[in-house]
Amino acid sequence: RAAQLGLTVEDIGTAVQFALDGRIASDFIDGDRKFDIRVRLAAANLTTINELEATLLFGAGENRSAVHLNDVATIEMIAAPVEILRDQQQRMVSITGSLTGERALSEVSADALERLDALQLPTGYRVYDAGSFATLKEGRKMSGILLGLALFLVFVVMAVQYESLRDPLIILLSVPFAATGPAIVLPLLGAPLSMPVWLGLIMLAGIVVNNAIVLVEYINLLRDQGMAVRAAIANAGRLRLRPILMTTLTTVFGLLPLSLGLGEGSEMLQPLAQTMVAGLSFSLLVSLLLVPTLYLWLHPARRA
Repeated sequence: RAAQLGLTVEDIGTAVQFALDGRIASDFIDGDRKFDIRVRLAAANLTTINELEATLLFGAGENRSAVHLNDVATIEMIAAPVEILRDQQQRMVSITGSLTGERALSEVSADALERLDALQLPTGYRVYDAGSFATLKEGRKMSGILLGLALFLVFVVMAVQYESLRDPLIILLSVPFAATGPAIVLPLLGAPLSMPVWLGLIMLAGIVVNNAIVLVEYINLLRDQGMAVRAAIANAGRLRLRPILMTTLTTVFGLLPLSLGLGEGSEMLQPLAQTMVAGLSFSLLVSLLLVPTLYLWLHPARRA
């Protein structure tokens, strides 16, 4: 029917596009502002299907007779998606939700996926998470890699500086014990293992390593002066107590307002501050008790 009237599918589609959406024919400049000039049928004339069916089309050729759109097309109302989303080259429907703040994202996502496992889906359909929970898991994995890489690089640098593996090992062993503080305090506060917590652990590792270096370096300095290892440990602990306390307490009290959630917008970095405060408070015992004990154990030939 369309071919007999000199029309093609492309002609009909172009006419419908002009009628409904229109096309930008030119632009209008008013001062420093630019406006597009869109050519289309008046929206008041296209409020019903009958008005759209009455749209005039003109065929090709010399005798361009006018025909109505309903002469060459059938128009009907059907349900269709406003937009088509694709992920991994497959069509998808995205279902999102917002947290109320009462529970962590990991807990809510785990419960949702557990309930969806019992859902009977038609053939060809599947449910998977591609939102914030997937991003959270990737962030945790990357944070763990960064923390391990940071500790490895610190170990390599100290091994080169000390020309030994024992002292760097003593210093790095203080990091896992310092993480005991956040492992105890964060569950009591109900803080989930989020990205700010991982960032806090990375920062905590740097400060704890620094305190251990200060103590071990001074023990070695006293040993080079001929002092016995037990006496060197005792004197180093007494002389380096003040610098370690100053470094730890200034950081703890500086982060205390943020860890308490004081101030607008502090909720985002509150887990980081809580991790730092808990870890540094516990690291005092690590730096002053664990590090000297490990030093004494790993230098058996030098005990005196």
